[in-house]
Amino acid sequence: MKTRTAGILAQVARTSLGRSRAHEAKCFASQRHISGSRSDLPRTSHAGQRAKLRDTSAQAQSHSHPVTTWHSQRRQRHMSSTSGVPQVLVNDMANQEVLVDFDGTAMRFPSFWLRDHCPCADCQHPSTHQRQLDTFTIDPEIKVSNVEPTPEGLQVTWPAEHKSLYPWSWLETHPPFTQSSSKSSSSASAKTSKRAPSRHWTPVLPTTSPMPKVDYGAIMSSSSPRGLESFLSAIHDTGLCFIPGTPADPASTQSLIERIAHIRATHYGGFWDFTSEVNPIDTAYTNDPLPPHTDTTYFTDPAGLQLFHLLSHTSIADPSKPGTGGESTFVDGFAAAAHLYDKFPQHYHSLATYPIKSAALGAPEGSFYNTASNLQGYPVFCHSSPNPSITSPSPSTLVQIRWNNLDRDTPTTPTFPNHTALKNWYTAAREWARILESPEFLITVKLQPGEPVIFDNWRVLHGRLGFEGKRRVCGAYVGMDDFRAKCRSLGIEA
Repeated sequence: MKTRTAGILAQVARTSLGRSRAHEAKCFASQRHISGSRSDLPRTSHAGQRAKLRDTSAQAQSHSHPVTTWHSQRRQRHMSSTSGVPQVLVNDMANQEVLVDFDGTAMRFPSFWLRDHCPCADCQHPSTHQRQLDTFTIDPEIKVSNVEPTPEGLQVTWPAEHKSLYPWSWLETHPPFTQSSSKSSSSASAKTSKRAPSRHWTPVLPTTSPMPKVDYGAIMSSSSPRGLESFLSAIHDTGLCFIPGTPADPASTQSLIERIAHIRATHYGGFWDFTSEVNPIDTAYTNDPLPPHTDTTYFTDPAGLQLFHLLSHTSIADPSKPGTGGESTFVDGFAAAAHLYDKFPQHYHSLATYPIKSAALGAPEGSFYNTASNLQGYPVFCHSSPNPSITSPSPSTLVQIRWNNLDRDTPTTPTFPNHTALKNWYTAAREWARILESPEFLITVKLQPGEPVIFDNWRVLHGRLGFEGKRRVCGAYVGMDDFRAKCRSLGIEA
């Protein structure tokens, strides 16, 4: 127990300011005290102020310190824990913290923050889970009255005898700020989702490695959710899924996509059903070839999922015969981006750094630009909020690809800091486009009536070869937030 307690104390000690690591280690070893950093807490005094806490060993209990001590013998008991649950300590400085040791990883929770996030039915509505506690009625200097580690979680008693129970899994995955070591941050991030998207979809022809498929009947079954779960898991893990056995009509296709969530309407409409036109509002409505791209790059929030169902393709010269061409192409953008990062990290950095303005200018509804919240647009590679220790973007935090060179617009505000940066971006974009159309990454599939495909528009790029004849295609979009909410309801994603 001493070893584990010393471990958490040592981790907290490393967060102190104004003292060298060597001096901290020496002080800790000789006095069995720890120093707690207060620079990132809600209220602090001058940076040099310290608070020292004593170990519970018999040797440490013989010491005393005039600055900060444990409140009582009862408080000292909470430095240990029952078997199988994390250790808990209370760092009793002005901005009091509760310290939890998750198997050697120290995590810090300000008392005020814990009180604000009390999960009890009085503080959080049991059905809506919305906060019912008025945050601003809490004393900013509130301190715990008692803490008790239990198998279910950390039980805290507050002044006026209010009690809160925080599950261990919740504490471990909800750090309030950057913790005392990078291990805790990465650990919490890794546990935020039960299932991380696979980033290793090997792009090979379906004949040698069949693409994910789930039968329409299984997805639509009301007696069992297993088919729907397999369907959503395939999209979540690999980025796309084919649905054989789908009736080749718009109504059945619409019911299929609404099995996931409501349809996201755009200027193309809600559920769309189209053929090639003489005067289209988008190249997709023509018979021209389309290079690999993602849709709706000109939206602040691009569409999350996209479904295509080829209902028919007949020859114009002889409608009784099938038309030619029109094969669909798909690229796992995460795999392609990882390849670019490995081979040309400087190109990856350019595409992840400089924003691009995109536009849809052919719609009668008006012009669409991706500049509502960022006047310069967004980079091709968009990443999740990085850990402060991450100094440059990488595929490990890549969450969205925005790439449609046909929609790239002229910037109205400066994008590049100099001529060299501009040239580097074009060099990177050229290599990126080459990778997307290389046999190593490009999958070509002839869509058939009765087997629609749905894919993650934030990850999978799609295109189409030129064709002869008349094609009728229906489909729709689903918002990414709606898709992920459905996944969580089935336990696919936390």
